[in-house]
Amino acid sequence: MRVFHIMRYKWWYLGSLTAVTVFAFIFVFIIGLDFGIDFKGGTRYEVGLEKTATVDQVRSIVTAAGVKDPVVQSAAGAGGAESFLITAKDMSTTQLATVKADLTSRFGIKSGSESTDTVGASFGKETTNRAFIAIAIAVVAIIGYLSFRFEFKYAIPAIVALIHDVGLTLGIYAASNRLVTTATVAAILTILGYSVHDTIVVFDRMRENTQFIKRETFSDMADLSIRQTMVRSINTSVCVLLPLLAILIFGGPTLKDFAFALTIGVVTGTYSSIFVATPLVVLWKEREPRYRKRLAAAAASAGNVMVEIDESEMPERKPSGDARRASPGAQAQQPAIARKPAGRVSQKPRKGKTSKRPVAKGTKRTSR
Repeated sequence: MRVFHIMRYKWWYLGSLTAVTVFAFIFVFIIGLDFGIDFKGGTRYEVGLEKTATVDQVRSIVTAAGVKDPVVQSAAGAGGAESFLITAKDMSTTQLATVKADLTSRFGIKSGSESTDTVGASFGKETTNRAFIAIAIAVVAIIGYLSFRFEFKYAIPAIVALIHDVGLTLGIYAASNRLVTTATVAAILTILGYSVHDTIVVFDRMRENTQFIKRETFSDMADLSIRQTMVRSINTSVCVLLPLLAILIFGGPTLKDFAFALTIGVVTGTYSSIFVATPLVVLWKEREPRYRKRLAAAAASAGNVMVEIDESEMPERKPSGDARRASPGAQAQQPAIARKPAGRVSQKPRKGKTSKRPVAKGTKRTSR
């Protein structure tokens, strides 16, 4: 089995973690997320048009009706018609009727393609609190399980990997101006479960290998564990991504939001289990005395190389005049080479045996 030395570049992977953290912080906390009416209340109006229209054209109609700060999203509707999702925090019944009349006169509304939902502000606040509570309970439960199943040094890197996955997903949501709905929260909880499952697969193999590998460093053991589980992780990710891509292509607006978030989470979850969680565990575990000794021994063995030379295979050289005149101190300063005695020449005479070499003609064999 060919093992790739992935942990040799662990500091580069942690650099990518820092870049993702900065990206998520800028887009989530500075630019901000667009929360749907499920969290802040308001009105959501979905309509399918008979003629082709752009998002800017629909937004101009909604703004002309007096609606403040509307959010307009475009999605392919049923029957090939253009479907638009219009969301606003404050949109009265009169304003909604005006929007319907203008859309009908300019583009035409397909029959049976309209739907209107209204959520109160108190219900939206309650939904927000429940969403944060659900995510917090999931994170605490994951920390407790990993600490019980493995050890605390495995739990914290797994949580960092989860923060990486969720932060990147929300950052892409904010960068693409997508609405955060209850489907997004469901996708985030699913991402937490999938990502920690993929991380546990790698960690479990690492724990098993610690019982059999007694001399290699923890980095080498982590590389072997990743190699043994990489095919399984890739196959699982591909099988999950195939139905998600089908939903992204053929699904409705709500299903597309869920599939979009989950697609990002599956890809980042597979990446973070290998390139985020595992390097953090390696850096933490290599500080332990037993693994620190292995690391020092590996560095020492890599720096000391002994060269063995067989004297019987080297021609004899007579010292030159300069070498005979060299001082003993200069010869002592030359580097020593470990020499291996030739095994083909006998050093001790054998008793009770005579030479089997044939005697030349004209000579007499004499006994000693």
